[in-house]
Amino acid sequence: MAEDGLVIDHPGNYGPLTAFDAATGRIRWTAGGDALFASPLIATLAGTRQVVTVTQKAVIGVAIGDGTVLWRHPWPNEGGGPMPVLFGDDMIIVSSLSAGTAAIKVMNRDGRWETEQAWLTKEVAMYLSNPVVIAETLYGLSHRSSGQFFALDARSGKTLWLGPPREAANTAVVKAGDLLFLLNDDAELIVARSNRAGFTPLKRYTVADSATWAQPAISGNRVFIKDTSSLALWTVQ
Repeated sequence: MAEDGLVIDHPGNYGPLTAFDAATGRIRWTAGGDALFASPLIATLAGTRQVVTVTQKAVIGVAIGDGTVLWRHPWPNEGGGPMPVLFGDDMIIVSSLSAGTAAIKVMNRDGRWETEQAWLTKEVAMYLSNPVVIAETLYGLSHRSSGQFFALDARSGKTLWLGPPREAANTAVVKAGDLLFLLNDDAELIVARSNRAGFTPLKRYTVADSATWAQPAISGNRVFIKDTSSLALWTVQ
């Protein structure tokens, strides 16, 4: 992530959140202690622009300018999980392989940061696949049942539907309007309609000859797909 002349990321080897000077590469600050492989999120919560990320024991909000930890919410991340997702103006959705999926409400009351758990479900647990929110519905791939797509009500955490088991090991999930583009790591691309009533795939394509781990990039009707050795452009009508 880049903000205010900084590049902010987890540099690997389970190190802390680190801010690098974009011009020089010099480390400006570190925060949060031992982390995971999930990417951080830059969001505005309670009027404050900040970095939200997960460590091995918590979800934290960090001041961009100097790395001060503004708030910390306990969250067991045994096994890992995806990057946090912002929902609305004050809610962060997180998941882990062991703990399930939860929403954390972040508040600033008279200068004091506070958090509370808005909901928790054990029916859905995510690992590498980041979910997306469309119209107050969270869509993604749960690691349970050897990989199944799901929809949760993002406000309450209620499970709306769980798709068939053994759908994929890992899936890169991207939204475009009310459509879901689900790129499985075996090079299958599923275009599905976002639907709170059930999984609604419209078309399935094979888009590469090798594994596809990177997020697809969508521009208009163009979809850029990266496999292990090449980048391809597909168009969707």
